[in-house]
Amino acid sequence: MFLEKKEEKMLEGEYGSGVELAMNALVKMGDAVGAERFIPIQSSHIGNAGLFNNFEGYVDIVERLVEKGAKTKVPTSENPYPYDSRTPIELAECKESSMLKETEPLTTYYRELEVIPTWTCTPYFNGNIPRYGHHISWEESSAVAYVNAVLGAKTNRESVLMDLLTAISGRTLYHGLHIDENRKGELLFSIDKKKLNSSDYPAIGYYIGKIIETEIPVIKGIPRDVSKGNLKNFGAAAASTGALAHYHIPKVTPEANSTNDAFGNEKPSEKIEIEEREIKETKEEMSYLREGEDIEMIALGCPHYSFEEVKKIAKLIEGRKIKENVKFWIFTHDGARSLAESLGYSEIIESAGGRLLAGCPHHILETPPYDEMPFMTDSGKMCYYTKSAYGGQKDCLKSGIEGKVARVKKW
Repeated sequence: MFLEKKEEKMLEGEYGSGVELAMNALVKMGDAVGAERFIPIQSSHIGNAGLFNNFEGYVDIVERLVEKGAKTKVPTSENPYPYDSRTPIELAECKESSMLKETEPLTTYYRELEVIPTWTCTPYFNGNIPRYGHHISWEESSAVAYVNAVLGAKTNRESVLMDLLTAISGRTLYHGLHIDENRKGELLFSIDKKKLNSSDYPAIGYYIGKIIETEIPVIKGIPRDVSKGNLKNFGAAAASTGALAHYHIPKVTPEANSTNDAFGNEKPSEKIEIEEREIKETKEEMSYLREGEDIEMIALGCPHYSFEEVKKIAKLIEGRKIKENVKFWIFTHDGARSLAESLGYSEIIESAGGRLLAGCPHHILETPPYDEMPFMTDSGKMCYYTKSAYGGQKDCLKSGIEGKVARVKKW
């Protein structure tokens, strides 16, 4: 790799042994992927909840970085932990959980590294908001899809540790989606449905993700006024069933003023029609539980709900009551939860029998006793990783009220 003089000094330890350790690893990674050079980054986002396959090894490396005096060089947010950031769910149970005990030293090390404790998978809704054209280094597949496509920032799907090393060095490898030529669309999907509702977007993402490999889809048929939440949920589902990192929607996303623009004036390698039948069949595929089957939980907010989504749920559930034996959990970030509390929306949700939580729903629901509970969700991502029922927000609320999987005809 070509190194600038400053980067050579970083590699030689002149900027501290922590930076030296990070640069040594990054140079080896650069050689492995054939990157020609580094580029400076503007921000980073690091993962937490997916660490547990090799958690002890990761913590050991982070501890070494702290001992060597490393600090993050750019604003660096972090993913949620597998428990609520304020009060662990069912505190007595969580204190016995290995996940809570094992993450305690990591949170301390991150503070030493000056990582910002955002504890959310949607940092672009909570302070870490990249600008168009910024080179960044982010983990969390749903966030990567959002910032590349919706905000026009540039990042690859970084891995655990790679994200932290780039944050400490302030550099990432110039390859993949950092190169403009690699950001062009490849497959064209055309949606043939007159009116899309919110529950369609995760299903469309789920369907597209199964078809693409690492290819970049261009999607026609999405209305120009599509909400941020629907784009978030579409990308999260597609990044779960496939390796989605970037996509284009003509006249919606910033790198696609037109379909030709999205493809760089080249022809798509394949054209695929998505009709109402495919959307309906995908929703059926996403649901492990069928209509009429009992549920014990409603889990909303994977990825984390924005404040607007929390507000919408509060207005829908106001004056209604979730069945007594059904848990009703809404996952969001602390910023949205604080706003909801100050404006009374949290009280409405609690009066209906629900809770606003800030943690990783995926990993919380893998923790006993919750891993055995039949539940319903509006998340395509959650449906891919768990055995649950899928439905729109109103479907989920109606199911919570009745205690069984139900579909809304009129709310």
